[in-house]
Amino acid sequence: MQRLEKILMLSFRRKLLIIMVLCLSFGTFIMMKYLKKNTKFGQRNGVLKNTTIDIFLLNDIRFAIEAVNKIVPWENVCRHQAFQAMLLCKLYKIPYQIFVGFKKNNDGKIEGHAWTVVDNQIITGFCDTNEYIVQSVFS
Repeated sequence: MQRLEKILMLSFRRKLLIIMVLCLSFGTFIMMKYLKKNTKFGQRNGVLKNTTIDIFLLNDIRFAIEAVNKIVPWENVCRHQAFQAMLLCKLYKIPYQIFVGFKKNNDGKIEGHAWTVVDNQIITGFCDTNEYIVQSVFS
């Protein structure tokens, strides 16, 4: 009951974004699993345009992606969340960057990670970026 009350107290925009991200999450899962060649994060090393960013909208996008990630039963890992953030940023004309990096974990295995940055703020894939060697940056 408390969860339902919390959802009802959310703003209309947050509720709408959660519904959008829920749909995007399932679509991203299907796309990444079966249509890998058709998934692109954007232009490699693209130039960001200077625009005014609505910080509240950015926080709502971050909130929606995190909330949906907690409830979906399908895989919704960092690359999926970065793709969802990219689509929402494009929709709202927010300049973004997606970083893809790698590091060696404690077992000596290579571990990949993707994170999204907007206006020098990480909005998906929260990590210590200094641990990773960046392979590609998309915008």
